[in-house]
Parts: sequence; C-alpha cells; structure tokens
Amino acid sequence: MNQESENIVDEEVVEKDEPTMGLDYLVEVTDKDGKVLQRISAPSHSFLRQWYDLMSAHCDNASRTVKDTSGINRSATPHENGWYAKGTAGSSAFGHRVGKGTTAVTISDYVLETPLEQGTGLDQFEHGAVTYGKPAVVGSTCSFWLRRSMLNSSGATITGIKEIGIYTRLGSSYYMLGVRDVLPSAVYVPDGGAITVTYTFKVTV
Repeated sequence: MNQESENIVDEEVVEKDEPTMGLDYLVEVTDKDGKVLQRISAPSHSFLRQWYDLMSAHCDNASRTVKDTSGINRSATPHENGWYAKGTAGSSAFGHRVGKGTTAVTISDYVLETPLEQGTGLDQFEHGAVTYGKPAVVGSTCSFWLRRSMLNSSGATITGIKEIGIYTRLGSSYYMLGVRDVLPSAVYVPDGGAITVTYTFKVTV
C-alpha cells in the first residue's frame, strides 16, 4: 500500500434531521355568521406534473410542453405570469378552487375532476380574491401562504365537496392545475356560508 492510499479517509455523513420542503392545506367551513362548522388540515402530497414542467422551463430558461386546464399541450416558456396564482374576486379561472371529485390524485391530473364554478346558481360559489402571506422565518422554517374564501349564495347547501386545488397562470393566455388534493371526508357549505382554503408552502433546514 502506498503512502497516498494510507492517507485516504472514508467518511460517512449521517443526517439526523434532513431538510424538508412541503405543502400543507387547511380547509375551514363557516356559516353565515362566521361560526366554524368544519375544519380539516393535513399535509399535501400533490404537486402535479404541470408544476414541475413549468419549474423546469424557468430553471432552464427554455420552452417546455405543459398541459393546460383544457387538456391541450401548450408550449410554455419562462414568463412573468408563470405560476401566478393570486386569482381575482368573481373569477374561477385561476387561484384556489374546490370540487366534488373523489378520484385519487395522480401525477398527470390537469384539472379538478368535478370543479364548482363561479356564480350564485346550484353548486356555485362566489370566489373571493386570493390573499397572500409573504415569506416569514420562524426558527429553522421559512413559509408563506395563499388563501381564498368562496361564498355560497346559491340558496341551498352545497354538499359533497371533496377536492381542492390551485390553478395558476400558464404564461399570458392559459391556465394550469399545479396542486390537487382529495379531502379525507366531504365538507358541506350552508347557504350564506363560506369555504376557505389555505395552502402553506414551507421549507425546514
């Protein structure tokens, strides 16, 4: 054995607390007086393929094929509206949405299974504007949140809400589904009540 070989030291690094990046959701249902009727919170495991396709386009500063909410493959490039999720009041085109779908999430989902539309008719919600909490650091965790409330003015209880998700802009002209979750149990929103969905993005080192 030569001197060079004798000086080699093998070292195995064991990470006791591995860094984690994640996404949590909170769903709250309130009645017309603001009383909380149902609350569900859980980790989300459901970033979808479109999310990473668009991330790849931005990281590589190159075009990628990304499926929009119509199921059409679009050529997406880095754009100032890419990932924009701060939906406006009175529109369900992008931002948080809810639906009645119950099928388990797959990585290739590109739309909520049974999305509930904007409006005051049967099974429709008046979508509020998406609000945003700027990144904040607490201890070793950095996080920010996106939140939207949707009001039931349909005249009847909206039953069987089982899926939630985030629609985002896909460049200047199209939209994509970036996140979808199926709730462990259905929620019901009475007439005059609201459902509020909060997604919290976080990383812990």
